[in-house]
Amino acid sequence: MTMNRECDRREYWVDAVKAFACLLVVLGHFFQSMKTAGIISGGAVYNWFNDTIYCFHVPLFFICSGYLYQKYTKFNGFADWRKHVLKKFLALGVPYFVFSTITWLLKNVFSGSVNSAMENGLLKTLFVSPVSPYWYLYIIFFMFLLTPVFQNKKFAVGVFAVAVALKIFSIIGVFSEIYVVSLLFEYEIWFVLGMIFAYIGAGQYINGKTTVLFAIVGVVFFVSSIIVQILSINFRIVDFALGLLACGSIVVCFYNFFSYSLAGPIKWLSKYTLPVFLMHTIFAAPLRIVLVKVGITNFAIHTILGLLISIAGPIFAAFIMGKIPYFDFLLYPNKCIKKEK
Repeated sequence: MTMNRECDRREYWVDAVKAFACLLVVLGHFFQSMKTAGIISGGAVYNWFNDTIYCFHVPLFFICSGYLYQKYTKFNGFADWRKHVLKKFLALGVPYFVFSTITWLLKNVFSGSVNSAMENGLLKTLFVSPVSPYWYLYIIFFMFLLTPVFQNKKFAVGVFAVAVALKIFSIIGVFSEIYVVSLLFEYEIWFVLGMIFAYIGAGQYINGKTTVLFAIVGVVFFVSSIIVQILSINFRIVDFALGLLACGSIVVCFYNFFSYSLAGPIKWLSKYTLPVFLMHTIFAAPLRIVLVKVGITNFAIHTILGLLISIAGPIFAAFIMGKIPYFDFLLYPNKCIKKEK
């Protein structure tokens, strides 16, 4: 009986994609907060960047999760499935509840200083309307809970057909008022696409020629995103099409270049993707508040210091937490339990 088998080799390209997507999440949240605080006025470049990255940076996380789920998870009965669900609940639930609560408390305690105060109580925030960016942990748990591992080709086709149907429902607004359902409908397709990538062994078809082809796809995405912004095209089906172009290009190119090793900033950031994802807003917001309180509104100063602490702050915190017994549990609960055993 095998479940969550050890990788034959580390999926470095997945680490690279997650690090890249995490960096875009940090940039997106940072510049959104700068605009809300009135430090930047927005404009065409801001709108293009913000609208464009949201077509693909979160889908990349779901693709990576779906890929690893399909490739390294096997169920031999209900007992395996139950263990898998409990493991995921612990791995995702501990950081979700801890950092969602911390963010909720900070936004309420400093409601007069933050850009957006919490509208919901703690229980509703945790169980009904998760706060950004922790909603990803909330939704991905339900995907692990509800999405079956592919057993054969017909089964894979069936699951894919369901995911496509859910995406269509999302585009036309079915169940859009129910938070968890609307997000499952919107993002399940990306999770399943990652599973398909693993199931068909798509990596074996990636070589120099296919990488060049998908690099061209990336250029098409870039140009198309600018045209969409200039023409003010605002249709969810267009956003989805742009996301397909971007994710396809990034996954193929990263798979080709980072299949066997990582180097430079990508290697460094990949070690701390989770802490940066969880804590970047917790560090960035107080710094921005302090700078504004003392009268510093210079864009360059806010950008340099804000982005620096958004990445360096969580990394330093993770390092310290790793040195204090049991604190590392807040980030990596399953890893800590294995060590205890």
